[in-house]
Amino acid sequence: MTSQPGKLLITTLTAAVVAASATACGGSTDSAKPAGKTNSSAPLYKELPQQQRKAGKIVVGSDISYAPMEYYDTDGTTVLGFDKELADALSKQLGVPFEFKNASFDGLITSLKSQRIDVVISGMSDTKERQASVDFVDYYTAGAMLLVKKGNPENLKTLADLCGKTIAVQRATTQEGYAEEQSKACEKDGEKEIEILSFDRETEALLQVKQGRAVAGLEDYPVASYNARTSGDGADFEVAGDQIEAGPLGIAVAKQDTELRDVIQKALDAIIDDGTYKKLIDKWEIPAGAVTEAEINSGT
Repeated sequence: MTSQPGKLLITTLTAAVVAASATACGGSTDSAKPAGKTNSSAPLYKELPQQQRKAGKIVVGSDISYAPMEYYDTDGTTVLGFDKELADALSKQLGVPFEFKNASFDGLITSLKSQRIDVVISGMSDTKERQASVDFVDYYTAGAMLLVKKGNPENLKTLADLCGKTIAVQRATTQEGYAEEQSKACEKDGEKEIEILSFDRETEALLQVKQGRAVAGLEDYPVASYNARTSGDGADFEVAGDQIEAGPLGIAVAKQDTELRDVIQKALDAIIDDGTYKKLIDKWEIPAGAVTEAEINSGT
């Protein structure tokens, strides 16, 4: 979802799609490169649940196609992005590495509830609906943004401007939900409904906008901003209007894993306090959604 954002190896939409396609060939739950070593002297190691200490790692479910949050480098195996570097920083506090496993976004909570993974880190919005199934340690705040072709040829500014038009979104996201709600509002107001094209990967949805099959995409603010800045060296897209319903993004943890949830919260507070978190925010150029403390289930 290289190095710093201004010098990313993946600088075009085509490259991102190729990278995502390459990983898909190995299956929907491919692991990234092997995680690092255990450090039993880390500040919070002794507070980790026995399961993760014994395993020597925390297994992360993630849809690794969501730049700048998480995405693959051009080798198809190295995971890059803000979420990945956040996990690496948390690892230094907890003493065990985070091992990323690639999966479709719409299956992540199911994998968590069935204990195939320990946590979800995938730019996932913390909502009341999701809180019924999982807990969240919130680490960022973002709303949805319209992403349109450069020049905004349809002059789109709000969701209401989409009545009678086609939009592309990632399946099972809050953005898909916003589009569905707005489509119903369009019909209620006597206008044509929105045609919603839903895809497993955000890169697939974005391609529809690039190729003119949809007038807009709807993405989290940092993702839309990143795509506008980097695709075609900034010549392909622009963001339109203001953020829609800004809310927290969180690390999802199974309801029963309160011990793991609470130690991750402590680790996140630690990297906020020591300045590591701000360095990552600045590196990835996403300051608008930075948090000042780690909260649990703050989504509404």
